[in-house]
Amino acid sequence: TYPKCGTTWMTQILHALRTGGSLDFGEITEVVPWDILAQQCGQCLDDEQVARPRAFKSHEAWEHIAKGARYIYVARDPQDAFFSFYVFLTAYMGLEPGDLEPEDFCDAIFAGTSMSGQIWHHFLGWYRARRRADVLWLFFEDLKEDLEREVARIAEWLGITLSEAERREVVRVSSYGFMSAAENAHHFDDHFVRGHVLPRMGLPADLSSRVSKVRSGGGKVGSRSKLPSVVRARLDSQWERILKAETGFASYGELRAALRAA
Repeated sequence: TYPKCGTTWMTQILHALRTGGSLDFGEITEVVPWDILAQQCGQCLDDEQVARPRAFKSHEAWEHIAKGARYIYVARDPQDAFFSFYVFLTAYMGLEPGDLEPEDFCDAIFAGTSMSGQIWHHFLGWYRARRRADVLWLFFEDLKEDLEREVARIAEWLGITLSEAERREVVRVSSYGFMSAAENAHHFDDHFVRGHVLPRMGLPADLSSRVSKVRSGGGKVGSRSKLPSVVRARLDSQWERILKAETGFASYGELRAALRAA
């Protein structure tokens, strides 16, 4: 996934599918390692995991990701992803509201300062790989629309057979209501990675303790409406310049409709 496109959500779905909904872990990245940060967190990517199939989190572009696995790519409306990224990352880095305006964040994303690059090129690389048998394209909006349907689709693609009770449990523990509940937040708040990585950046490990990957008020479709019109226009221009030129789709909505119908 590109950041803020449903990464933690999909990670929880996959782990629930392979364990029957087990919550026997501290933070989700302890049992589903992040490919490029595992070593810094004292994890070895070659190790066996608590269940099969082994699963890994990644924000890597198709061109850079390690090959030889199966890949689930979750796409999200770029403007919604932008807004979520803006709200999350500014708080994650300890900035106060107003320290960084959406227009400034827009410039930073365009400049490629995210370690994942720009969302447009990220989409494009995975779009080129969409017909591969080892790639499953999913949409954040479809997960929101019908989680049960998408969980069944993922399970079928992975060859995982579920009983009716198991399917209901996977859906329950992967729901926004469950994951965002106060008693479950510690499973999804990134404290495992944060505790290893922030000190290396010269920042206190508890800097972003108030930030959750599944925060109250998050995980919405249509958040782009909260962006300034000038930012929305600039994001639209990037879609047209980078994605429309190759895909022929004038908008994210067109791309989603076409790929769902394929």
